Amino acid sequence: MKKVKLLLAVALLLCAGMVQAQKYVGGDISMLKKFVDEGAVYNDKDGNAVEPLAFMKQQGWNSMRVRLFVDPSNASDTHKKEGVIQDLEYVKALGKSIKDAGLSFMLDFHYSDTWTDPGSHATPAAWKNMTVTELTAQLYTYTKDCLQQLKAAGATPDFIQAGNEITTGMLWNTGRIYAGGGAPAGGSWDNFAGYLASATKACREECPEAQIVIHTELHAPADVPKFYNQLANYPDVDYDIIGLSYYPDYHGDLNVLSGTLVQLEGQHPDKQIMIVETGYGFEWQLGGATQNFSSTWPITEEGQREFTEDLITMLNGHARVNGLYWWYPEYTLNNIVFKNGSEDWSKNFTSGYWNAALFHYKTGKALAALYELKNFAPTTGISSVERDVQPADGRYYTLDGRTLDAAPTRPGLYIHNGHKVIVK
Repeated sequence: MKKVKLLLAVALLLCAGMVQAQKYVGGDISMLKKFVDEGAVYNDKDGNAVEPLAFMKQQGWNSMRVRLFVDPSNASDTHKKEGVIQDLEYVKALGKSIKDAGLSFMLDFHYSDTWTDPGSHATPAAWKNMTVTELTAQLYTYTKDCLQQLKAAGATPDFIQAGNEITTGMLWNTGRIYAGGGAPAGGSWDNFAGYLASATKACREECPEAQIVIHTELHAPADVPKFYNQLANYPDVDYDIIGLSYYPDYHGDLNVLSGTLVQLEGQHPDKQIMIVETGYGFEWQLGGATQNFSSTWPITEEGQREFTEDLITMLNGHARVNGLYWWYPEYTLNNIVFKNGSEDWSKNFTSGYWNAALFHYKTGKALAALYELKNFAPTTGISSVERDVQPADGRYYTLDGRTLDAAPTRPGLYIHNGHKVIVK
């Protein structure tokens, strides 16, 4: 790799916008351990067997997301077959694999025993008789304990989601809300914000270097800016990143997402933004799709790649968007259901097909969109930065040119006295 010398002051270079801030691209691979344990074989596009984490890293991915349920043994059989299996022991093992592979790790707290989304945020069975005060304390204790155990297991998160798709709140009914303010009977913004503040406090105390994500979605796009504006009334909710789910089949075209990003960037300039879930089908639409964009992006492997390309092009036009994660890319039934030319569902651990995967469900071959994702966070080819003339002013600078008030404590790459400094 080429070594680049800078004859001008690094600070001036940064201000000129010539060095790009760190970006993260990858996927929510919460089922990877289960699929590998069941015997799944992953292949590159040419049919050569690969180790999936190493392969995805080779394709430019640098971050992985994993969900965590309080006690998924309480989930319904249907939900378990859909992927509700991630208890703390499972996440410790998968999280350690991610970190050992040299990838950053995003932990997604669901704060429930099963799926949470805009239509469901069930309080965990073990917590259902707790008062609001007790739930607030429990969130702090539970979050802190999980993070302590993950750290001890070698799976320290780099990003932490405090709740999953919480546009309508969490821990229903007491934490149920309307995004723009107010709440249904039994819930309140004060309860919800108190829960979030307790969870984020534990995150900051236990993993001070991690960045905290507050995650919503776009089922009602106009509600998303309202949500974060309302949340700003509760300064005890401590977070760094706005996280969004975006699926065109459910949420609309790229203009919907781009318009939302413009509002969020203008209203919350101190926050980074990540697309923490996205996906598009390659053979048929996603289940329950409410919109059809097959005339824009054909529902084929190439159409899936074209969606990915267009999404990345749009996102790269938004300076504050620094993360993109594909949801469930690891799904494949190669060597589980489909092997030796036959089809056998006797293992019965999964239901139906997930058609927005990035490996083919029959062959395990990587699809074109998997290779396309690297273009969200391209490598520069620069291995180091040196200076010939640089005043040693003692200040620290981020790679997008901002001056820090003190030495950085969060992980990342910084400039100090003309040299790159890595904070881990």
